[in-house]
Amino acid sequence: MASQEKKVAVLDPLSLRNTVGAELADMLEAHGVAHAEAQLGVKGLRGRERLPERAMQQAAELLGSPAVAEYLARFQANYLQEKPRYRESYARAKRAYTELKAVLPLLRGEFTQGYDTLEDILDFFGMDSVGEVLSAAERPAALFRQQNGMEPNRVNLYAWLRRGELDFRALALPDYDGGALLGWVEAREWLPYVEDAAYFKSLPGALARFGVGLVFTPSLPKTVYGAIRWFDGRPLIQIADRGRDLASCWFTLFHEIGHAVMHRNAEIYEGEMNDPKVERDAREREANKFANKYIFNGDGLRKVVFARKAAGAPMEADALAAEFGVRALFAAYWLRKAQYNPASQRRIPIDFTAQPQ
Repeated sequence: MASQEKKVAVLDPLSLRNTVGAELADMLEAHGVAHAEAQLGVKGLRGRERLPERAMQQAAELLGSPAVAEYLARFQANYLQEKPRYRESYARAKRAYTELKAVLPLLRGEFTQGYDTLEDILDFFGMDSVGEVLSAAERPAALFRQQNGMEPNRVNLYAWLRRGELDFRALALPDYDGGALLGWVEAREWLPYVEDAAYFKSLPGALARFGVGLVFTPSLPKTVYGAIRWFDGRPLIQIADRGRDLASCWFTLFHEIGHAVMHRNAEIYEGEMNDPKVERDAREREANKFANKYIFNGDGLRKVVFARKAAGAPMEADALAAEFGVRALFAAYWLRKAQYNPASQRRIPIDFTAQPQ
């Protein structure tokens, strides 16, 4: 295991090989030969990739073995022959690290046994090579394209999903009870706390009793707002802190709960959330309707906000909240969506960077 303080991003494989000079220096030290550089007339012996034949012959004399000169000549030739391959391997590894390094925040200090950071990343994915990662990443990327009509960052998406699955697998959940989950939603015990980010972060414990694995994962660029997958009959609801906005996280959560209640065993990736310009399939429309019902008391608030924006009518979050019987935070959510004085609308920040699972 490499020291975390000293670990390099990508280890140069050539650094693990002796140069011919280093090989000779080790041999001389092992035989107690002092002042080797002076005797050989070679400065910086350990760093030498090439040695003159004269130096090799002198080394053989110092060590009392004619075979040493031949051994050093073969060692040098092999090193110089292999060096281009090692250099190309190093260049490939550095390119791979550049492609994969955005996933580092998701490792959370759990993967530290690699000889370099790139190997730690591969350990996180549970794979031996970058090629394996890229191949495995294509399946969720293809599903994302199909569902959202846009191109994700396939590595970031796969890493984000991988982190969610790792956290889900660590949970001890009872069997899934969709009826009890819906009962929790309808009881609205969550409603008094919708402006409390700490309460939102405590929800994995609340939903676990219904067999739901709720996992919060920091957002990565060009991925998702949220996703739902199923493992052994239990839903993994994974939410990103994309936009760092509590109201958005509430909507995403209820949207995914809608899928859990209505679309058992569906695997869905949310590339966009509540964008009126995006065509949605039937399942997405149903999940939106579910979330709108419980978060916004239906779809009337959204329609009115966009209509009044188009008409140039003045709007204010508190007044809209009173008119539609919703929390002002959620009224401000739609005012921002409609780009109605978005900078002045109230928002509560939230992030999952240090979120315990």
